[in-house]
Amino acid sequence: MRATLFHNPTAGHKAAKDEILAAMKLADFDVRYVSVKNGDVEEALEKKTDLIVIAGGDGTITEVVTKLANRSVPVALLPLGTANNIARSLGIAGTPQELVETWKLDNTHPLDVGAVKASWGASRFVEGFGVGVFAEFLRAADKGEKVKGADNLRKGRALLEKRIKTAKPVDLSITIDGKPLKGEFLGVDVMNVPFTGPGLPLATKADLADGLLDVVCFDAGRRRDFEAWLEAPQDEQAPVATRQGKTVELV
Repeated sequence: MRATLFHNPTAGHKAAKDEILAAMKLADFDVRYVSVKNGDVEEALEKKTDLIVIAGGDGTITEVVTKLANRSVPVALLPLGTANNIARSLGIAGTPQELVETWKLDNTHPLDVGAVKASWGASRFVEGFGVGVFAEFLRAADKGEKVKGADNLRKGRALLEKRIKTAKPVDLSITIDGKPLKGEFLGVDVMNVPFTGPGLPLATKADLADGLLDVVCFDAGRRRDFEAWLEAPQDEQAPVATRQGKTVELV
């Protein structure tokens, strides 16, 4: 069976090219290798294949999936990033050797891809987009020095907590499928998957294939509740207000 492997060799949990290729060869795949760091992703996606394999983190998955024109070709994920929010949301975890042996082309899960338009242009997304405190945190985290594994998640959550303490409410007008949503918010995240940022389950009811987006609002009045929740985010529901819709407008 032909497979095209898109690999990020610099992903958080580094897995060597040879290690992944050996696992796929053992599973009887004929592999075409593409490094997302120095290969032409769009050109490689135009070539015929039976399976697309993405080995990397959320950024790598988004880069490949949002450029995929032929949606009939199944995609398999090898999560190598730190947070792996997309893979987490799909219930995918394990080493390349473990995961390759579980792949079955007749056992797939649909995945929505969203589209966002703003003053800076238009793009597609898998995870989500937003404005305010969480978006500012992500931008700051991207500029910081990255550490490995769980330490990176702890560092990210600590940075977010610091941002929450000092964040000022954003003047936002929110419209969801034509209906206005009012409130005083520190920020708003529009999510397609349950997990985002440093492995946080902000939209636990999000379905990756229901055609809906989950609008997560950080209520300014629950600032301290959110700070406390960050200490153990897996223990209970995030203290945020959530709505669903197909079309979301933020002004």
